[in-house]
Amino acid sequence: MTINILGINGSPRSKSNTAIILDRALQGAASVSGVCVETYNFCDKDFCGCKATCMAYCLKNGKCTIKDDFNQFMELYLKADGVLWAAPVYHAGPPGQVKCVMDRLGNVLFSYFRRESPRLNKACGAIVQGSSRWGGQELALQSFINHFVLMKCVPVTGDMPKSYFGVAGYAPTWKPGSICEDQLALMTAENTGIRVAEMAKILKDGTEQQREELPDVYFLDKILEKRRNREETIDMEWEKK
Repeated sequence: MTINILGINGSPRSKSNTAIILDRALQGAASVSGVCVETYNFCDKDFCGCKATCMAYCLKNGKCTIKDDFNQFMELYLKADGVLWAAPVYHAGPPGQVKCVMDRLGNVLFSYFRRESPRLNKACGAIVQGSSRWGGQELALQSFINHFVLMKCVPVTGDMPKSYFGVAGYAPTWKPGSICEDQLALMTAENTGIRVAEMAKILKDGTEQQREELPDVYFLDKILEKRRNREETIDMEWEKK
């Protein structure tokens, strides 16, 4: 059984401390047998905020009406068994682009699956870093944890006592590489990557063992099949008219 772990770099910068600490977490994830890792970078990507005016379009087409990079991102997100979100701290939270994507994941997926919210059960870990030791890292982590719960995913942290809610790194300057001064954060990121990969294996194996007993909302392939059948029915009805 192959496990896909998606590392999401929410930094808008091409060379960033976030990329360094996320890469360390993905190294940890990749060290777990049967795990494949992939990175998605927000740099040079365009994400708009949800306009809340596209309900009819989204329900009919299963895609967001806004033409930007979101739909490509959503496909990678759905494919992943586990997710490692990483971002710098902006104004006591993640950057605006990250918030836009989190908002739209909730809204668009609800339409994409025709008002049936899947129980995604992805193992998810949060990694943040800021240029002040007490620069709002825990508040940014809480934003991610709230998102995990709303998306029906499973928040995963590193091992205690180093990690309570996720990874809170300290990069004393904005210069790429300064995060390396916080070796504890890098080690905690690696440990968190391992834990997310392990939990993703447990969750995927457990749900597969219960495939005949659990509701369809636990299985993405079943929900997608229902979605295709529903679309075919709608098309046939339109053809009759």
